Amino acid sequence: MDTPGTTVAVPSGRGEVQPLIDAMSARGMNVSWSFQPADWLALRDAVRRVGVPALVEHAARSWQAAKSTPYSARYFLAGWTGLQDAPAYTGPRAVTPPSAASTYVQQMAAHAAAIREKKTRGA
Repeated sequence: MDTPGTTVAVPSGRGEVQPLIDAMSARGMNVSWSFQPADWLALRDAVRRVGVPALVEHAARSWQAAKSTPYSARYFLAGWTGLQDAPAYTGPRAVTPPSAASTYVQQMAAHAAAIREKKTRGA
């Protein structure tokens, strides 16, 4: 009996790559997906590391920049495997303290406002 969510990916890695194939097709980038087993595993690792949306966006930019329409997904493989890891969301970050320049500008604005206030009262 299969329990939902316990499906194991095909050892070649294509099981986890299928969402990328589907997303590429949905964006009109229909290419050949003929890879050697090691390339499938490298592609699977890229999917795990950076995610399908990042790979599709990279492919779309490469597709637009190509001199001729890419025929094979191999065209994108080097770029995909070279992408940086997706940043992990760690929650809200502390706001950096104001710089000395911005503090000075705020102080000068307060002084200017005080001078205008005095002139208004004294006039």
